[in-house]
Amino acid sequence: MLQALIVEFENLCSELLSAVRRGDENVVNRIDAEIQPSLQRIFRFRARYTEEAIQQLQFFARLAVRNCEDDDSVSRYTKMMTELFHRYLDPVEGFGELPAHSSGRPKQYQSQDRDRPIADGYDPSLHQLLLDSLGERIAVVGLDYRYIYTNKRNADFHGKSPSHFVGKHLGEMIDPARFDDRAKPKLDKCFSGETVEYSYRIADLVGQMFEVDCRMTPFVGPDGEIAGAVIVLNMHPSFARVG
Repeated sequence: MLQALIVEFENLCSELLSAVRRGDENVVNRIDAEIQPSLQRIFRFRARYTEEAIQQLQFFARLAVRNCEDDDSVSRYTKMMTELFHRYLDPVEGFGELPAHSSGRPKQYQSQDRDRPIADGYDPSLHQLLLDSLGERIAVVGLDYRYIYTNKRNADFHGKSPSHFVGKHLGEMIDPARFDDRAKPKLDKCFSGETVEYSYRIADLVGQMFEVDCRMTPFVGPDGEIAGAVIVLNMHPSFARVG
């Protein structure tokens, strides 16, 4: 059902793009009126198990990336993702139950999930599964410059576990001089409400060089106040190597 809703939405987007290119105003107006209800049907869909919830969250993550040049769109889609997180992590609401005879849920999912080995100190809850599925390195840093969260991809880059970062000062993890000269001034701007973007080069643990595009977005707490920064790092391999 969810996949059908997503296909319906993507088809509408393709039709809209074609109509815009043709200059067909009547079709554009018709599809404009259909797209938001289609989007809301996907948002209101209640996942019955984890895979569906991740698919639903990834859909809105893709929309945010697709519209990354439009701050209002990014804000809208990330807010919808946050509401979905709360929906599925709620201990009372959680996932809707499937009838016992339903074949929609993978029969072995629960037992497989219980038997899956978990890295030391790492809790693969729903929001972490989503963030770990993204290609970017992602971290959340508080106003004291200490890590609140990092995804597994960022931890792997440093050869650490995600739990190793929690509570650590950023300067401990990236080198004090680099923190003072580059990261701290950028973070201070972000803490004041700015979205900050910049690029730099860095080597991984085996000496492979990467071009890194960094985006820092203010992290707003439940009270509406800025509580830190969300850091997203896009890695692009470089031909150069260290040494």
